[in-house]
Amino acid sequence: MKARKSRPERLRSLSQLLNRRLVSYATAATAAGAGLLGLARPAEAQIVYTPAHVVIGFQGSYALDLTNDGTTDFILHDSAMANCSTAVNALLAQPVPGNAVEGRSSANGLALASALKAGNAVGSSQHFINPGGRGAIMGEAVDSPGGGSLFGNWIHAANRYLGLKFQINGQTYFGWARMTVDVSRPVHVRAVLSGYAYETQPNTAIIAGQEHGAAAGVPSEPWIKGQTEGQTTGESGPDASLESVGAPQPASLGMLALGAAGLAWWRREPPAPAL
Repeated sequence: MKARKSRPERLRSLSQLLNRRLVSYATAATAAGAGLLGLARPAEAQIVYTPAHVVIGFQGSYALDLTNDGTTDFILHDSAMANCSTAVNALLAQPVPGNAVEGRSSANGLALASALKAGNAVGSSQHFINPGGRGAIMGEAVDSPGGGSLFGNWIHAANRYLGLKFQINGQTYFGWARMTVDVSRPVHVRAVLSGYAYETQPNTAIIAGQEHGAAAGVPSEPWIKGQTEGQTTGESGPDASLESVGAPQPASLGMLALGAAGLAWWRREPPAPAL
């Protein structure tokens, strides 16, 4: 007949069993947590987003510096021309040499910049143009004795995206500029640039409207450039600033033990700027 253990001995055995289980649980949680942290580490590919508020009015222009390094990558400008019978007012996107905007040529040979929707990809599989001269037409208003017309992809466009392709040290990068544009007759063009972003890895596509995150949907802390000085002639109100991003909530030990992982980048569609 087996001798029964005394109460102190039973308590010691129970304590030892609990300790072994806690050690095992902690080991599993630590391993799972390491895996989760590994997934959450910032990837090399990352988005740089700069919020802005720049108004481009009659004969106004803005030198767009996507990387905020003091080098102009694109010029957004309003061009007005007239003769004795016809007046033309156009909003144009002019890439510097080596850069390009997403778009195509029209049937009459004019270069037209595309007005992308949020969620469209901007990358090597898209078609880019650099027509030289004045640049690619975004929207154009024509008034003449025989009537008039509106031309381009940016007629009354709210929160659309200009796809951008540019060079840094001989390597190709992609980005976008978010704009709201009003083109109307007789000859009225007004645009608001409300933000722009680019992908830090060369030859890596970006999603129009994506303001933070990393490649392949793996989130990382955003790298956001600070305040920039707008340079707009005509009526303008440069107001670029930092955008605050909420800190991620820590995962519980239970989640770590289960090996929870994976969050997709999120994006919200901003309200259209007032024109």
